Amino acid sequence: MAQFEAEEVFQMQDDRKLLEELNHRIGEMEDQGDRDAWHWLDSILAPQLAFRRANGSVDNRCEFLTQVKPSTSEPRKTEIVSIDLHGNRAIVTCVVKMGDKRYHNLRLFVRSQDQGPWKLLGWANEPL
Repeated sequence: MAQFEAEEVFQMQDDRKLLEELNHRIGEMEDQGDRDAWHWLDSILAPQLAFRRANGSVDNRCEFLTQVKPSTSEPRKTEIVSIDLHGNRAIVTCVVKMGDKRYHNLRLFVRSQDQGPWKLLGWANEPL
């Protein structure tokens, strides 16, 4: 029993690190905004995505991807506030800073039962 618990804790630590890196990379790819960034973002999105923009409008997966363009402002800075793991679901709370603007983000990641890669299923943000 103790070995199983230790393996589970190790997996959770790995998942936290992976999700932290993934969330930092999302901002980098949004800033980059080129074809490579678009393909990378496409690869981490779930087949269906609900993305709530800071202005309250909601985009689907395709609408989100078509808005990804090279940034003309200061690079995004992502501060991870928390990562809550619930089996094959994870909620990442972060604050994204763009110049003097700040946005509170909630991101829902899911993965298949076979421990496949994390996919972004839901994302809601609002200005702070």
